[in-house]
Amino acid sequence: MIECREHPRIPIELQVIFSLTDQPDIRQGTTFDLSPGGCAVTSAVSMAPGTGVKLLIQATELAVPITIQSGAVRWARHGEFGIEFLRLTDLDRSRLQRLLHVASLRSSPHH
Repeated sequence: MIECREHPRIPIELQVIFSLTDQPDIRQGTTFDLSPGGCAVTSAVSMAPGTGVKLLIQATELAVPITIQSGAVRWARHGEFGIEFLRLTDLDRSRLQRLLHVASLRSSPHH
């Protein structure tokens, strides 16, 4: 099985808070997979592909949420949508990498 995505996704449930780039309303959801380049979210909010979003990813391992300054909805269906991360700081990117590393260790099957 060859992974077609640019980044392998890791199944992980994390609380996310997001807002549309042109609206102040804060909405909530839960990631069900995450990669360095994006995530999939389940939420009561319906989203349209192409919508710009700002995202905060909250993890118990992190004192401060990871901020995705700019993201875009790439697909949406039945209360789920995928976000591509377009812009985040180097610090947030390295924190995301560290979180993914810890999560991948936790989710990998033990041989």
